[in-house]
Amino acid sequence: MKLHAELLVSVCQKVFPGAEVQVYCLGLETLAGLRERPADLLVLGMAFQDVDGLDLLEPIAHEKLAAHILVDSPRRDEFSLLVLRTARFDGFIDASSEGLDAMMTAMRQVADGQGYISQSVRHNLVDRLEATALGQRLTRAEIRVLSVIGDGSDNDEGAQRLGLTASTVQTHRRNIMRKLGVSTSAKLVREAVRLGVVRITPRGVFPRSGVQIKVSDAAVRPRSADVNST
Repeated sequence: MKLHAELLVSVCQKVFPGAEVQVYCLGLETLAGLRERPADLLVLGMAFQDVDGLDLLEPIAHEKLAAHILVDSPRRDEFSLLVLRTARFDGFIDASSEGLDAMMTAMRQVADGQGYISQSVRHNLVDRLEATALGQRLTRAEIRVLSVIGDGSDNDEGAQRLGLTASTVQTHRRNIMRKLGVSTSAKLVREAVRLGVVRITPRGVFPRSGVQIKVSDAAVRPRSADVNST
């Protein structure tokens, strides 16, 4: 991740000579820095150690923390695509597979307001009109519950994190398992990981989309940024 960030800094300096480039390696640090000083161009990765990068898109767009947003991610799982198809951003690229020349093109186009979508995901993000299989099977409330209990948490733990009653979580769990065709909690965890609702990081942490950031986003000291890269 650090090497990738260093490469992006080099690319930013080539594309925008003289621009101030700020690098953040933590998601909450990124959010705090942007609140202190919004960016002209934000290159947003998804592989943060503290939160799921998908969770940053909504507050950044809602608070207008970046004039233009370019998402840089290799993720193609159903949950990520479902969120991205309804999120607000200006471009999407997988720089690790498309290369630095493509990244330079994407940065220029997004900064100029033209937008950029990698061909590898265009079908899923732009051309295809129907919802993903995940969105067809589960409601928004069920996806949110799955993002918490999908790591093996029981009903009481899930209820505490989500601000619901244990019986409500139990009802959602029963409906989720029926719709996904799984019969045990272990199989539910495997399905949640396969769909991308729960992600296992190298540290073994399970970032819960939409949960962690609301709990801890005030804990990071603000820092400034103009062009932001992760």
